[in-house]
Amino acid sequence: MPACRCRQAGWRKTRFRPDMRELPESGVGMVCLPGLEAFIEAAHDLIDVIEIEPQPLWFKSAAAGVPYAVNGAALAQLCADPHPKLVHGVGFPVGGSVAPEPDQVALFVDVIEALDASWASEHLSFSRVDGAGGVFNTGFLLPPLQSAHTVALAAANIRALSRQLPVPFAFETGVNYLRPVPGEMSDGAFFGAIAEEADCAILLDLHNLWCNERNGRQGVLAALDDMPLERVCEVHLAGGDYLDGYYLDAHSGLVPPELMQLAQAVLPRLPNVKALIFEIVPAYMPARDIAQGQLTAQLLDLRRLWDSRKKTLQVACAPRATGCPPAPCATALPSPVEWERALAARVLERDPDAPFAPIFDADNGVAVLRQLVAAVRSGTVVDSMTLSYRLIVLSLGEPAFLSLLRAFWKTRPPEPFATEEALNFAEFLRAQALPIPHLGEVLAFELASHQVRMYAQRKTVRFTCSPLPLLMALRHARMPDFADHGEFALTIEPQGR
Repeated sequence: MPACRCRQAGWRKTRFRPDMRELPESGVGMVCLPGLEAFIEAAHDLIDVIEIEPQPLWFKSAAAGVPYAVNGAALAQLCADPHPKLVHGVGFPVGGSVAPEPDQVALFVDVIEALDASWASEHLSFSRVDGAGGVFNTGFLLPPLQSAHTVALAAANIRALSRQLPVPFAFETGVNYLRPVPGEMSDGAFFGAIAEEADCAILLDLHNLWCNERNGRQGVLAALDDMPLERVCEVHLAGGDYLDGYYLDAHSGLVPPELMQLAQAVLPRLPNVKALIFEIVPAYMPARDIAQGQLTAQLLDLRRLWDSRKKTLQVACAPRATGCPPAPCATALPSPVEWERALAARVLERDPDAPFAPIFDADNGVAVLRQLVAAVRSGTVVDSMTLSYRLIVLSLGEPAFLSLLRAFWKTRPPEPFATEEALNFAEFLRAQALPIPHLGEVLAFELASHQVRMYAQRKTVRFTCSPLPLLMALRHARMPDFADHGEFALTIEPQGR
């Protein structure tokens, strides 16, 4: 069924924060992820601004009274980059009912100030749920219910966060793989109502909206007609991939030509846009044969797109009319909390009797989200515990490892920090008493390595075989021979000592 539009035609509030219009024009840039540093340095003259995702720099702290800390060396390296910077959060989205942890917000502010960012942004999603056993993480950004109640909730979240930030705030228009629920607001009406109610800026992710359109939701141009485009301060472009017939916001390649054409038509409609950012995950580049020359060509295309927008700028925004905010739809919808619990129950395969969960049973988008959560969780374990993973696969085979992962996921919800997820999986493996020689020692070594990198304190790990041949064999994905038995100790020193 078509989504309920839930707003009066042409309804707009008339206020707009002047500080958003006065933001500096940042220009063309790209996301700065580990693995892209060398390219960003080499393409310095093509890049006006870089966008930083701060949460990967954070870790749980062992210090008393300091629950979270930041990787100081990594932050210092980013601060030393001469490009102007933007901060784009990926850790506490503003579309949910669970408030962000104050200590994480404080760290967010610290990073914004350290990088001297022009503005900050976050996703209009949720990733934490207050369930029967307490608050838990979903392992992936999930879409909120698009209702008048969620508009009020998200707007309150944004206002509360904005009061704590030293710079203006924008929310990102989200991707949504679910079918529209009868009674929901359309995508554009939902985004527009939140921006007006929160009196904030919009990060217009055109690739997200294009994904939504290709997967059967509201069309991009129709969504834009429902939004206050004068509030857009930043645009994201990216490439995607397919999974089970769905087009994903995977950031896995170059911007498709069709999306570039769409952006060429849309950018002149954004009178206050200040930045055009290209997003790509560098891990995809080798598999798709994306060379640095292609990234350079992509940035040149974005530069031409950015420069040409001024020649065709359409200053007029959508018609304004004063009046009352949109009234809630008559169709009965779950509350935001009920929606979050129900969707998380289906995606994480927990609490099968959760109220309202059956509304997702016929939605194939839930299976897509389930696979995305599984990909994130399995990737976190493999990346964090590569040697242990290889030892298990070499000893028992890949199917056995995947079975272990699935069994583990049933015992624990996802963790937002890679080290915590790795620690939980290590505890699970130890409880299985697997018949794999020296697995416990390899697990201990990898966990200790993480702790040394985070806390800059040396760690010593005990082995019952010579550790270097064991670890070197696993680094080369070879089965160790375990021939050299005895009592050994390996001390891991912090880098730079």
